[in-house]
Amino acid sequence: MIPLPFVIVLFLYISFQHVHVQAVEGGEGTYPFAAEEGAQIIDNSTHIPTGFYTFRHVETGKYLQFIDFMNQIVPTDGQNSTVFNGTLWTVKWHGDKNYSVHHTNRVKYDKCLSTRWDHTRGSDDAGVAWQCEVDNRTIDDPDFDIYPKFRGVYNASQPRPILGSHDRRLAKRYVNTYEAIRQDKQQWLFMRADPSQDPTWKNVHFDPSKGENAYSGSIVKPDRKKNKHSGSTLVYIVSAAHLWNMRSRCLHATASYVFDFTPSNTGVTQLDFCHFGNESLLWEMTLWKPKNFELGEIPDPRYIQEDLTAWEAAFGGTVHPSKAVMLWAALLVLSLFAWMWRMN
Repeated sequence: MIPLPFVIVLFLYISFQHVHVQAVEGGEGTYPFAAEEGAQIIDNSTHIPTGFYTFRHVETGKYLQFIDFMNQIVPTDGQNSTVFNGTLWTVKWHGDKNYSVHHTNRVKYDKCLSTRWDHTRGSDDAGVAWQCEVDNRTIDDPDFDIYPKFRGVYNASQPRPILGSHDRRLAKRYVNTYEAIRQDKQQWLFMRADPSQDPTWKNVHFDPSKGENAYSGSIVKPDRKKNKHSGSTLVYIVSAAHLWNMRSRCLHATASYVFDFTPSNTGVTQLDFCHFGNESLLWEMTLWKPKNFELGEIPDPRYIQEDLTAWEAAFGGTVHPSKAVMLWAALLVLSLFAWMWRMN
């Protein structure tokens, strides 16, 4: 027969776990299995050659694009749903399997795909264009024009953001409304659609021991019309931000133009929870031209996986303070019942 104190403690712990997970499912709070999920994402992610890429959404066929007007990152539409310099991104390595994704604006400021934190919901909600702070050593534009006669839209967007930073009445909305840039907010992982297969590239692979591409033949000259490039692969684009304490977030091809407290960054691409097999999160990344870059900043050790004790690992990472209180309460109840049991 199972002792009554053990049953009570087990019931309290399971009840707490249920309530805690339900809160996280709503998009708020920490995630008790984040350490395990983060490790799985790292294992299933891949090294890729550095260079110039396009990202095409598998379901919609839309490309991730940079629009110079107010530095927007939004999926393409209409004539822009093609390969052109507005959908061509510079991808650099940052150690481990972390990469940054860059585009320069018309005045040659380097902008990075960054994870935006929504303080009203307490979660990462979108990919935005912010000044590159994770890798500001060099600005590396493509040294070729993938579509010289392109006649689409480079510097406009429909719909346009509903608010503008020029409106002085909005000045107070900028006060303490988002986290300062951390390195993990400008770093991304490319998680394989099929974890059992590594992507193959034409005459090139990335050597993480040297931090640069290794070549086994001539580089394919990029040609949009003839679809000549150095290879493609299907990936989930995973934010490295909060990877070890919250549910993982992947880039989804949905634009948003509304965000009350940062009106100058309202042209964004939304994030969603990462799920294997969800094609609405899959992107085809195509390497148009590999190129070696100066080694970027390595991940900040404060934001990568920490060493866990056996006790912490058993509960999915560092024990959250609220969970610790419940555990100590459960132990106290157990001790009380054990004392009463012995007295009888």
